[in-house]
Amino acid sequence: MCLCKAATTKAYDELRKLGESEGDAYDAAVRIYRHHHPEQRRIEAYQVVADWLEHHESGDSTDGATAQS
Repeated sequence: MCLCKAATTKAYDELRKLGESEGDAYDAAVRIYRHHHPEQRRIEAYQVVADWLEHHESGDSTDGATAQS
């Protein structure tokens, strides 16, 4: 089981708590995702992470249809 979703959302949350901008925290989260999934194209990685963060911030615990875990 890949832990990339938890690592990605945690990194985003922690960077935001430290005062980093939303964009910088998002970019860092995508870099973490791509570390776990280097085969994923950059644009697709940004889409997956955006979907995860949207669900994460809304409190929705379900995964998006295109999200990898």
